[in-house]
Amino acid sequence: MSNRYSNNFSVCYVAKLFKVDTSTVKTWAKTFAEYLSNGANPVKGNQRYFNLDDVRVMAYIYYYWEDQPDLEHIKIGLNSNSHYDHELIDDLILKISPFIFYYHDKVDESWKHGVLFSGLSEFSDTFYLANSYKLAGDQLIDIALKNEAPWDLFCPAVYNYRHATELYLKSVFGSAKQTHNLKTLFEKFKKSIKEKYDQDCPDWFTNIILTFDTFDPYGTTFRYGGDINSSEVFVDFIQMKTAMGWMADSFRNIRRHQDLPDV
Repeated sequence: MSNRYSNNFSVCYVAKLFKVDTSTVKTWAKTFAEYLSNGANPVKGNQRYFNLDDVRVMAYIYYYWEDQPDLEHIKIGLNSNSHYDHELIDDLILKISPFIFYYHDKVDESWKHGVLFSGLSEFSDTFYLANSYKLAGDQLIDIALKNEAPWDLFCPAVYNYRHATELYLKSVFGSAKQTHNLKTLFEKFKKSIKEKYDQDCPDWFTNIILTFDTFDPYGTTFRYGGDINSSEVFVDFIQMKTAMGWMADSFRNIRRHQDLPDV
């Protein structure tokens, strides 16, 4: 492949994939040209390449290629789309398909199994990121409670909530390039809210910040693991999710006062 985001494959790549020489790949391409893209048989001077559908065709040819291959039999299979109903070929295509690839014209509104994005510029809004991590925490909590397996999802759920809290605080200052220390961020946040709105943080809000700070002040404990300097405690998933919902609502209200979008 020319790069890891491409769905185009070189002759050498396809030859290596099927453990044949490049001349065999070219023979397949010429013999079964009607089933392949234009790139598989380019005009003279252009580089030959195969897309994923081409590789699927080549895989079918490979599985039925012999010293004296029955070309008509292979073509009958291709005509009946047998190469799209072949478990081994499906597995092969999945293994070589990048999960991130460059945009092409087949990607439209019907593609609901992923996202189309143009780089980190789309995540310049820290509040948006905070909401994303908070939502991830919510869904992990829901799955843990439904499956009665809270321990399996405990660390990623708490990490997502803790990171959402950090990003919510940073969203007020307009920059995410600051300390990860929650106490430092919280002191700056309290000062800003007091100066701008003459408001003090309610106890429940302060409790969220200080609780996360006790167990994970720098955002590393639930991400990498390690010892926690604490007595044995019980983490109430339902209460934690409810409190994070209140926090998210609070920051939405702040955004409205700033005349910024809150979703």
